[in-house]
Amino acid sequence: MNRTAATPFWRIASAGLVLFAVLVLVYLVLPTLVIVPLSFSSDTFLKFPPSGFSTRWYESFAASADYHFAILNSLKIGVPAALVATAFGVMAALAVVRGAIPFRRTLAALVIAPLILPQIVLAIGLFPLMAKVGLVGTYPGIVLAHAVVTMPLVFITVSAALRNYAPTFELAAMTLGAGPWRTFLYVTFPMIRPGVIVGFIFALTFSFDELILAMFLTSPTTRTVPRLLWEQLNFQMTPVIAAATVVLLGATIALLCLAALTGARARRRLAGEAKGAGA
Repeated sequence: MNRTAATPFWRIASAGLVLFAVLVLVYLVLPTLVIVPLSFSSDTFLKFPPSGFSTRWYESFAASADYHFAILNSLKIGVPAALVATAFGVMAALAVVRGAIPFRRTLAALVIAPLILPQIVLAIGLFPLMAKVGLVGTYPGIVLAHAVVTMPLVFITVSAALRNYAPTFELAAMTLGAGPWRTFLYVTFPMIRPGVIVGFIFALTFSFDELILAMFLTSPTTRTVPRLLWEQLNFQMTPVIAAATVVLLGATIALLCLAALTGARARRRLAGEAKGAGA
């Protein structure tokens, strides 16, 4: 087959692959988008398609003391958990990527393991441990649990950022008299800052949306938004659940867009530095 005859074939194959990817994306996203019209329903229960249009469920959501308390709990848990996960994820990435330690691949697999294991397995394992030390139903307990499952996200993003830069930058700083802390603060951290920010956003998003650990480890005083939604789905199928879900979905999309913009800026900066070095 000559090159001229092969070109139309590959164009058709590429177009078919793009179409298939779009169909898969629509299939995955469509059930989520169904929540949006349900949240504007005038019915008193979840029904699709809605028989009318109303914004009263958003008003009910805004006036709900339960949702206010749950959102505050999600923030009080998510932000500290993301900070703890970011700190330990950065240290783990530095140890694996820059450290001269044995069994680095094994250590990396252990760090990523909480992201791979089913959350129900982690919840079953963490519950007796937290109960033994009296942390079930407390803020520190759920913060530590969320930090465990979100640290791999920070580890992955920071490891990728570290591999974009040669270790010669740190070596040059140390040769000029900078200690390990000053080298990290003024050389390493500016290079990996986008990865750290993206990892923090991913950790915060994951913590804010997490349900399984919340069901095992939270109490009525530490109940998060996902657990409140789960409880209301079991007892009252009103469209206020859809309205709360849309608000939660919007916040998640906003955080993910922020992470994408941060990553895009980092890639442009890296491309500019490579272009400058080549010139």
